[in-house]
Amino acid sequence: MQVVLPQGTYDAVAGDGVQEFRGVPFARPPLGEDRFKAPRPLPDSKAVTRADRYPLPSLQVRNPMMGVEDSGEDCLYLNIWVPEGEGPFPVMLWYHGGGYVAGSASQILYNGAALAASQKVIVVNAAYRLGAHGFADFSAVAPELDADTNLGLRDQVAALEWVNRHIEAFGGRSDRVTIFGESAGGFSVATLMATPRARPLFQAAIVQSGAADFALDPEEVAKVSRAFVEALPGDGGAADKLRDADAKAWIKAQNQALRTLVRRGQRDTTPQFAMNFMPMVDGDLLPRLPVDAIADGEAADIALMAGVCRDEYHFFQYAGPLAGFPTVEELRGYDDEEILRRFERALPGNGERVLAHYRRTVTPDPARSNMDWFSAMETDRLFRIPTLRLLDAQAAHRPDTYGYQFTWPSQQFGVPMGACHVVDVPFVFGVTDTVPGQFFTGGTDQARALSERVRDDWGAFARGEAPSGPAWGEGRRVVQYGPGDATAALFQADDEALWADIIPRPSPGTAQ
Repeated sequence: MQVVLPQGTYDAVAGDGVQEFRGVPFARPPLGEDRFKAPRPLPDSKAVTRADRYPLPSLQVRNPMMGVEDSGEDCLYLNIWVPEGEGPFPVMLWYHGGGYVAGSASQILYNGAALAASQKVIVVNAAYRLGAHGFADFSAVAPELDADTNLGLRDQVAALEWVNRHIEAFGGRSDRVTIFGESAGGFSVATLMATPRARPLFQAAIVQSGAADFALDPEEVAKVSRAFVEALPGDGGAADKLRDADAKAWIKAQNQALRTLVRRGQRDTTPQFAMNFMPMVDGDLLPRLPVDAIADGEAADIALMAGVCRDEYHFFQYAGPLAGFPTVEELRGYDDEEILRRFERALPGNGERVLAHYRRTVTPDPARSNMDWFSAMETDRLFRIPTLRLLDAQAAHRPDTYGYQFTWPSQQFGVPMGACHVVDVPFVFGVTDTVPGQFFTGGTDQARALSERVRDDWGAFARGEAPSGPAWGEGRRVVQYGPGDATAALFQADDEALWADIIPRPSPGTAQ
C-alpha cells in the first residue's frame, strides 16, 4: 500500500491482516529554533519513503521494560495500522502512558495490528514531547526564549489535526475518530475533551486508568520549571542553560525537578509527588480544569468510556524492586507509624481518618504486606475517584457514557499483583501472547478469549455502537473484565463518602 500526501509519499510494510506505516511525521522536528515552539507543519515534499522504521521516543530515561533503549528530541511521529478490506474505516488514535515523562508510541504493548485487523479500524499511535520538553513553562523562567507553553498538549492536538487532515488517504473516516489512552495517555484524553481546539476533531473518547484532574495552575508549573532550570549545569542565565543542556544533563535535572510537590487538580487535599510534569490550565489552549469544563457540558458532543483496573497501585508499590524501590520484605517492615506517615503525606490533615477506613475495609494479602492499605487508598486517590467524577460529569450530558473495571489478576515478580495498572493494555491491543503481554496476563487461552471480548467492545464503541456494559446513567455500574460479577459498583456508599471533601465533585457553572 502506498499513500501520497503533500508532505511526501509513504510505502507500507505488509503485516498480518494490516498494512503498517511506521514513523510517519506529523510535524517538523522540534529541534534548533523549534525546540521550545509549538509543533509546526511539515513542508510539501515529493520524497518517497518506505515507512519501515519505528521512530525514537521523546527524550527520557532508558527503560528496557517499556522497550525504550534510545530516545531523543526528534520525536513527533505516528505509527499507523490500516486493516485489509474496503473502507472507509473508523479511526482510533492512541496516546501512550508513562507519567508524562516516559513511554513510546512504538512499545510492543501498543502494537495496533491485532486491534486494527479484528475490528476493521485504523489504529494510529501518536508521540508527544515528554517531561520538561513537553510540560515545563519556559516562558516563566526564560522569557527571552519566546517559548510556547503546553508543548506536549500542543503536540497531541497537532497529531489529531494531522489525522483529520490526512487519514482519508489511508482509507479512514475523519468524521469517526475515537481518541484513547492509558495512564498519562488517559489523562491526556480527558484533557483533550476540555481543549476547545481539539474537541471538534473527535467524536468519542476512551479514558483508561486516567482522570480529568491531572492539570496544574501556571504558578505550579512555573515552580517545577524553576526547579528544573536550577538543576541544569552551567553558570549562565536560564535561557543559556536551557539552550546548552545535553541529553544527560536534561534528564538529570528533570529527575531532580520530579521531587517538587505540586497541587494536582488545583486543590491542596491531594498533593502530587513524582509526577509533576503535566498540562497547564493556561486560560488559552486549556482554559479550565478538565473535569470542571466537562461537568459544565463543554464536551457534550463526545461519547465517553472510562474505567480502571481494580488494583492499580499494586504496580507502583510491588513492582518497585525493578526501579530500586523497597522490596516486599522491606515493605513488611513498615510499622503503623510509618504507614500513617505515608497516608498523611498523601492526604494532609486526613491521613489518620482515611487510614482507619482502609484498615476496616481492606484485608492485606499475606503474600504482600500491610501496605495493601496504602495501595488501595492510592488506587482510589489517583484513579478510581477521579474516574467516578469524570463519569458523573459526562453522564449528566451524554447518555452514551460507559464505565468498566478490569479484575484480571496478574502475577509479577513473584508477588500477586491483582488487577494492577497496565493489565488492561495487552487485552485492548490483542497482544497477550507477546513477552510483555504474557508478563501481565499469563498468555493463556482465557486471556486470549478476554482480549477478543475487550477488543469487540472497544471496536464497537469506536464505530459509534454501544459496548457490552450498561450505560453509566443506568445505575452507576461498570462492566467487569475478568473474574467476578458481570457488573459492579465502583464504590460502596461509605467508601465514596470518605472522599467527598478530599476530591470534591465539580460544581457546574461555578468553576473558574
